[in-house]
Amino acid sequence: MMRRSLLLGLACSAVSALAASAWAMSGAEVLKRLNLDNDQTLEITEVIDAATKLFNQLDTDHDKTLDRKETAGRLTEADWKAVNRDNDNTLELDEWLTIVRHRFNAADANKDGKLTAHELDSPAGQSLVLVIIK
Repeated sequence: MMRRSLLLGLACSAVSALAASAWAMSGAEVLKRLNLDNDQTLEITEVIDAATKLFNQLDTDHDKTLDRKETAGRLTEADWKAVNRDNDNTLELDEWLTIVRHRFNAADANKDGKLTAHELDSPAGQSLVLVIIK
């Protein structure tokens, strides 16, 4: 029950964050950039790889954490509350990737473990794009 609440909260907050920002990139553009196996879908491994690279790019002070300034426009207060259990006002990579996984699952409309351009163009897909593309 708590896990479902966490997922729902992250999905809702991701859509809210998206509404406050511009569409990041079309699904076709995301696939062109990140689809390493050329199967016209993104799998979780490709998404985790991209999210890890973005985490490192956003970590401007190189302390292996992200603070609110470094995640501005990408995460909401609800995202922070859901994953920052130690309340240290920073996100470690595992916390960042928890958000990424939840957003991936929310975007995967047919639950096949792959995201198409159409799924990436959805509001849930675009909220995922915010945490995998700079």
